[in-house]
Amino acid sequence: MDTALPTGSGPSLAEQTGLTEWTVGTIDKQVQRLVAGHTVTGYPALVDEGTTAGLRMFQNAGEQAAAMRAGVIRLLVLRVPSPAKYVLEHLSNAEKLTFSQNPHGSVAALIDDCTLAAVDKLTPERLPWTRAEFDELYEKVRAELIDTVFTVTATVEKILSSTRRITKALKGTQSLALISALNDIRAQLDSLVYPGFVARTGYAQLTHLPRYLAGIERRLEKLPTNVQRDAQQMAVVQALEDDYDDAVAALLPGAGTPPALTEVRWMIEELRISFFAQELGTVRSVSEKRIRTALNAALAPA
Repeated sequence: MDTALPTGSGPSLAEQTGLTEWTVGTIDKQVQRLVAGHTVTGYPALVDEGTTAGLRMFQNAGEQAAAMRAGVIRLLVLRVPSPAKYVLEHLSNAEKLTFSQNPHGSVAALIDDCTLAAVDKLTPERLPWTRAEFDELYEKVRAELIDTVFTVTATVEKILSSTRRITKALKGTQSLALISALNDIRAQLDSLVYPGFVARTGYAQLTHLPRYLAGIERRLEKLPTNVQRDAQQMAVVQALEDDYDDAVAALLPGAGTPPALTEVRWMIEELRISFFAQELGTVRSVSEKRIRTALNAALAPA
């Protein structure tokens, strides 16, 4: 009988905090010990603590994988020379203007966020588990970071430009008949663009945000002559979002959102495109039924 190892009870790997470099040697993907006659399995991983990294034990491989990626990225960002000064000096005029209006509070904070996303883009699915593997990855990231940051900032400029247009349109619309849809759009926008959204979204998904925001703009254009149908479709989306939010709220504190559940969140965004801006196209076949099936699968016991 295998039992998940409780957090903090690692059999051979002490949990650590405040790491600024890879000083943990080789991280075993599983550690085991006997407890009351049963084999107890733990899944150690690096974690992102914001300004440092840590080493913690998780109860399953899914939680381990999500945490490990974020922890590796944090250690890489701490080690590579910051590209912020160079990037700030070489932004295009359009980017400088757009970046001055961001949810982060400063252009420098936004560039830091873009740098995290760039490191995410350069970090492969196969993560390092030894110091030698980490050092090898670091050399690749260091060599390609600045070019990759500019790739990220180009996408972010499109996102912030669209956000500015949407915000202006929302402020200019006062119709009481549209208030429910407008509130839904505000909530959607807040869930997509917020302080730290670039790295939190991750580069792979970030490339889809311009399309999601274009979908909002198309919805706003159609809304005055499409109120009833919009309301019906919005009700379907909001019910799915409520169930997704309930699933996230039920996660153990500090566990992180499993990839399968995160996938549901983006499926809902694709459903919005299929409802409100079908002409933009979706990246996959999506429907209410498909999303509920995916949500149930994400919540099923491992």
